[in-house]
Amino acid sequence: MKLPVLVEDLPLITEMDKIPLNVIIRGLEAQYSVSKSEYWASYLVYFYYEEFKKYLNEEKFEKARVTLEKAKGVLYDYRYHFYYGLLFSKLGDYENAEVELKRSISMNETFSLGYYELGNILYLKKDYDEAVQSYLKAFELNKDFALPLLKLGDTYFESGQLTDAEIAYKSALKVEKLPEIYLRLGVLYNEKNQFNKAEKMFREGLSIEYKPEIAYNLSYTLSKLGKHFQAMQILKELVKNFPAPEVFNELGIIQKNLGLYEEAIESLKNAGEQFEENYIKARLFIEGITDKLLMDLKKFDSEYAHFLENAVKSKESIEDKLTRIEYPFKDEISLIFNITDDMGEINIEEFMNILGIKRVGDKRKEYITYLPYVLSGIYISGGDPILIEKNATKTSVALYGDTEGLLLAKALTMTYIGFLFTSEPLDSIIQKILEQVSFIHYPFYQEVIKYLEENRTSMEDFIDTFSEPSTTYEFIKYFLEILSYEPIVDDISPISSLTFGKILLFLLKVNAKT
Repeated sequence: MKLPVLVEDLPLITEMDKIPLNVIIRGLEAQYSVSKSEYWASYLVYFYYEEFKKYLNEEKFEKARVTLEKAKGVLYDYRYHFYYGLLFSKLGDYENAEVELKRSISMNETFSLGYYELGNILYLKKDYDEAVQSYLKAFELNKDFALPLLKLGDTYFESGQLTDAEIAYKSALKVEKLPEIYLRLGVLYNEKNQFNKAEKMFREGLSIEYKPEIAYNLSYTLSKLGKHFQAMQILKELVKNFPAPEVFNELGIIQKNLGLYEEAIESLKNAGEQFEENYIKARLFIEGITDKLLMDLKKFDSEYAHFLENAVKSKESIEDKLTRIEYPFKDEISLIFNITDDMGEINIEEFMNILGIKRVGDKRKEYITYLPYVLSGIYISGGDPILIEKNATKTSVALYGDTEGLLLAKALTMTYIGFLFTSEPLDSIIQKILEQVSFIHYPFYQEVIKYLEENRTSMEDFIDTFSEPSTTYEFIKYFLEILSYEPIVDDISPISSLTFGKILLFLLKVNAKT
């Protein structure tokens, strides 16, 4: 087609395939004023609606409305009510939007897009049953149109019908492999705690097109699978191009959990005021427990602030108690003592060099040999709960990596801190450990719950059949099981020569009221 153009608009055209929209419309208006044929009317109305969409996207709503009236004056059909429905939707007037869209499809009952947009309005109004019918009708009219199935899935998801939502999303993928559909499926699998499936969906979506919302959700999934370094790397890449506060916050939390405290502080500072609590808590690991930080922390987490205050007040008596407990790993504590600074913080580079750790996680297979070093890092921290967590996290992650290292550090420090600073019941400590396990590695959390349900018998049976756990995962299962029996020092005598027994015996002595 050769478009009519006014003479005065010719200088505005630089390339024939990029004629400005307003130039096209002026030319067609002039042509239509001369020859009011259906041919020119159809083209003019088409470009009016293109102009309408431009104004709608620019939120120039009055200009959009005027353009609609121009289109109606030339050729009135179902499209006029369709686009008016979109205008009302943008204005947040869903009642009138619904009226206009229903008028549109009454004038053209085979208009698939009309049913789709009507479904969107009904979805926004939370009329989910009617929305479902509109989306199904839209797809029935156009089997190559994937979006109605995607939104059908959203409707089922929003109303808690996750199985139906999954079917709808999978059906949409058969029509068109859109990254948005993979995103929805990944989120659905996250909701169902099926994190391996979620990871697969997110990665497939990213292979089609990089979308920040997919990367952000993938980082959460990887964290739940225990792949914390991978999650951190994804967020680092994401924050370069999409420096949103939420991304900085999630990145900072992962960095703090992994013992990368300086990096965490920088990320959480960039997260802004809405995440100030996390920023303050990260600063504790660099600045220590100061009056100023405690005062700031009270605004967000008074319970934790008071715990730290009491820990500071009781520090001397707690450390006196620790000196009266025989520590079972003399060589390990001697090495740790030699690589700590005046504040009791371990130099992690020296630690890795001395133990021959060439890569983070190198000692997983020999975990039981090196576990006393983690306990020694905890012990040398004295009565400082922040330093206890810091030394345990850094040594454990260096030895065992992000998943197993974090699991062991949390299990030991939460038990030790609970015994040393509080009178918290053992079942409460166990529940807190399990909660952390679910954050660190959800599939393993499910394993632990199943293990405890199926294997828990009695203290006597546990001791009689005990052998040194062969993996870090087995250690945590055994550790939580024996804690659930509420053991005392004498109960552990038969296994006190084993590393597991020595660790548990020491912890029970810490718990003893002396």
